[in-house]
Amino acid sequence: MSSRKKETRSRITIDDLDMVPATQAKNRFGDLLHRVCYEKKHILIEKSGRPMAVIMDVDQYLDLKRKARSLAGAQKTEK
Repeated sequence: MSSRKKETRSRITIDDLDMVPATQAKNRFGDLLHRVCYEKKHILIEKSGRPMAVIMDVDQYLDLKRKARSLAGAQKTEK
């Protein structure tokens, strides 16, 4: 008998993310791209039940980066 512990995988659930297995994402990439670009959906890609990546619209990504930079700048001025 093996003394290995059972591996438990935690599944994250975020309301605004659609979760898609990696194989399905590969097979249906065009559809996912349409959902991301035109429907402004965020897609969480999972592999073996583990969250691996998020696909999001490029404009939303750039907004996120701008907000992160401005927040980092604000935190530097507070110190």
